[in-house]
Amino acid sequence: MDSTALRVQKTDGWTHIGSRPEAKKPLDVVVRAFEGPVLVATGADEKAPDCEPVRVPDGEGRRLVGRHFFVRPAPPIGPRLISHRGLGS
Repeated sequence: MDSTALRVQKTDGWTHIGSRPEAKKPLDVVVRAFEGPVLVATGADEKAPDCEPVRVPDGEGRRLVGRHFFVRPAPPIGPRLISHRGLGS
C-alpha cells in the first residue's frame, strides 16, 4: 500500500486528513511524523476527533483504527510533514 505525504500547515486546531465513509469496517491507518511531533486522533465524522489523541514522535509512526482521521502539530507548534498509509490518495 502506498504512502501519501502531506504538509500540515494549520497550527491552531485539527486538520482532517481523510476518511473512507463507504468502507464497511473501520480503517487501519499508519501516520508517520517528520519535522516534529504530531497528535493524531479519530472521529465518527469529519467535524472533529472524538477520542484521546495519540502522540507521534518525530521520525516515528503510529497505527490508528477508525473512520475519520485528524492530525495537529504537538509542541513546539509549527508546520509538519506527515505521511499516512491506509487512506488511499
